[in-house]
Amino acid sequence: MLRERCFPFLVGVASLCAVPGVARGDDAATAPWEDASSPTAQPTIAAHAYTLAECLALADRNFPNLWAARARLAFAHAQLEEAKWTPWFQWSAQSQFGVTPQLTGTVIYPQATLTNRNVSGLDGLLPFFGFSINGVVPLYTFGKIETAREASEANVRVSEWDMEKYRQQMRMDVRRAYYGLQLARDAKYVIDDAIGRLDRGIRGVRDKLSKGETGVSDVDRLRLEAYKQEVTAQSLQAPKGEAYGLAALRFLTGVQTSFDIVDEPLKLPDRPLVSVGQYLEAARILRPDVNMARAGIAARKAMVAYNRAKLFPDFGLGLGADFMSTPNAVSQQNLWASDPFNHFYYYFAFGLKWGLDILPQAARTQQAESQLEETRALERLSLGNAMYEVEKAYADATEAKGREQAWDKAEHIAKEWISIAQDHIDLGTWDERSLLEPLRSYGSARVQHLYALMDYNVAMSNQMDLRDDNPKCPNTWSGNTFNTAEPSNCVH
Repeated sequence: MLRERCFPFLVGVASLCAVPGVARGDDAATAPWEDASSPTAQPTIAAHAYTLAECLALADRNFPNLWAARARLAFAHAQLEEAKWTPWFQWSAQSQFGVTPQLTGTVIYPQATLTNRNVSGLDGLLPFFGFSINGVVPLYTFGKIETAREASEANVRVSEWDMEKYRQQMRMDVRRAYYGLQLARDAKYVIDDAIGRLDRGIRGVRDKLSKGETGVSDVDRLRLEAYKQEVTAQSLQAPKGEAYGLAALRFLTGVQTSFDIVDEPLKLPDRPLVSVGQYLEAARILRPDVNMARAGIAARKAMVAYNRAKLFPDFGLGLGADFMSTPNAVSQQNLWASDPFNHFYYYFAFGLKWGLDILPQAARTQQAESQLEETRALERLSLGNAMYEVEKAYADATEAKGREQAWDKAEHIAKEWISIAQDHIDLGTWDERSLLEPLRSYGSARVQHLYALMDYNVAMSNQMDLRDDNPKCPNTWSGNTFNTAEPSNCVH
C-alpha cells in the first residue's frame, strides 16, 4: 500500500527542479518551515534505537503467538510424561478408620450378632484402622507402552516445529515492518529535500520576476507552486507509513514506549543470492511445515501400531497387601474363616487382561490407518507447497535484484547527466531549463531504487536462511551440509 500510494509524488519530486539553477545562491537560506525565532523544547531522553537483530530478539521473547506456541509445546511435553509413567502407576490405595463396640466370639462359638456392630452408645468404643494397597506391574503388552510413548514423542516434535513455524512467520513480519519503516523514512527525506528545493526555486523565480528579467515568467512560478502542492499532498503518505511501521514493531517486539530504530537507509541484503537448488534443499530439510508433517506421520504410525496392539492381551504381575486392626473384635485364627476386623496379608500373582471388543477395536485401527494416509498426503502437499514458495520467492528475489541494479545504474547516469547540464549552465551555453529532464530522471530513478531495495530485502527474507544469522537456532546451512538439530534445541 505504501508503494502504491507514495509513487505518485515521485513525478512531482522529479519535476521539482524545473528551474533549479535560479536558486543556487540560496542554498544556505533557511527553509520556510524553519523559524529560528521560535524555540522548541528538545527531548531530554531519546528513545533507544533498535537494530533489526535487536527487534528480532525482542520479538522472540515477547510476541504473543510464540508464547501460545510455547504453551502448546509444554502441554505436549506433559502428555509425553504422562505416557511414560502411566503404565507403571496402575496402583491404588485405600484406608478406613473409626470406632467399633465390642465384638466377641468366633466362627464356631459366636457371641455377637450383626446388630452388635451398630454403635448404640459411647461405652466400650475403641478405634479401628485399616489400609490396603494393590496394583499391577506390566510385563508384556504387545507394544502398547512403546507405541504410546513414540506417539507422544512425535507429538512433541510436531509442537516444536509448530512453534518454529510461528517463529519464522513472526521474524518475517518483523523484517517486513522494519524495512517498510526504513522505506517510509527514506521517502520522507526525499520529500523534505524536494520541498526545500521547490521553495528555493520559487523564491528564485520571484526574485527574477521582481527584477524584470525576461528568462522566466509567471507560468514557471505557477508550475513550481503546483508541483509543490502535489508533493506536499503526497508527502502525507510517508508519515502514515512510518506510523504503521512503528506500531507494528512495537506490537511485535513488546516495547511500547521509547521505541525507535537506528537511523540508517535501506541497503542491500548482507547475504548473497545463491542457486535455487540450495534453497530447495534447505526447504526439504528445514521448512517447519514439512517437518511438522513428517513428525505427524511418525505419530500416526505409532497410533496405528498402538491400536493394533490393543487387539492383544496384557500380561502383568499383580501385587497387593491388606491390613486391618480392630482391638474390640476377637481375632479369628481359623484359616477358613474370613476375618474382616483383624488381618494382615499380602499377595502377588501373574495375570492376564484382555478386552474382547475385537470388532470395535479393529474399526479403531482402520480409523488410525486412515489418519496416517491423510497425514502422508498432507506431507506431499506441504513439500510441494514449499517447493512452489521457494521457487516463487527465488524468482521475486532475482527480479528485485536485477531491478535494483538497473535503477542503481540509472540513478548514477542521471547524476552524471545533471552534472554535465550544470557545467553547461555555468559556462552559459545552456539555460536552466536544460536541467528539467535530468532531474526528472534522477527523481524517478532514486525512488524506484528505494522500492527495489525494499522488494529485494523482503524477497530475500522469504527465502530459507542458509547461513547462521541467528546463532540461537542451529538449523543452518554450513558449507555443503545441513545442521538439522531439533528446534527444541533453539533458544527462543
